[in-house]
Amino acid sequence: MPYPFQPQSVHHALNTQQNQGHSEALARELESCKRMLEDLIARPINSPRQTVLTKILVKENKRLIIIRIEDVDWIEAWGDYLRLHCRDKSFIVHKKIGDVELRLDAQQFLRIGRSAIVNVDRIKELEPLNHGDYLITLSDSTQLNLSRNYRDRLIALFEKDM
Repeated sequence: MPYPFQPQSVHHALNTQQNQGHSEALARELESCKRMLEDLIARPINSPRQTVLTKILVKENKRLIIIRIEDVDWIEAWGDYLRLHCRDKSFIVHKKIGDVELRLDAQQFLRIGRSAIVNVDRIKELEPLNHGDYLITLSDSTQLNLSRNYRDRLIALFEKDM
């Protein structure tokens, strides 16, 4: 079973809640949840939600610039904004890190902490730190922290290529 729950039992629970005469707002919310659940059940497990991001549009001095994703070294979160670090330049984009992470190629970009994603082709070395964290050094000598919570995914990605 690919889900950690039985979709039919969740669907039944939502129907039961809806039929118990709750407020109109709650009924709308339950109906919305039912539709999302039905969409999840209908979609094959490995089907992509959205296309893989290959370019991103950024504003700079009243101009719009197209940045190729492969030119991004790493991405830093600043609340609802991102800073794209591209070689010797950086750009601010009004997007959330989680939204962009979903659209990046998982073989090319990897989340390394709550506020950073790195282009794995730019990683030069990993140095162990305390408590399972690592210090990542990029090819341009930038140093980033790899949280132990994300370590296994990065190591697995490199071991797969060996």
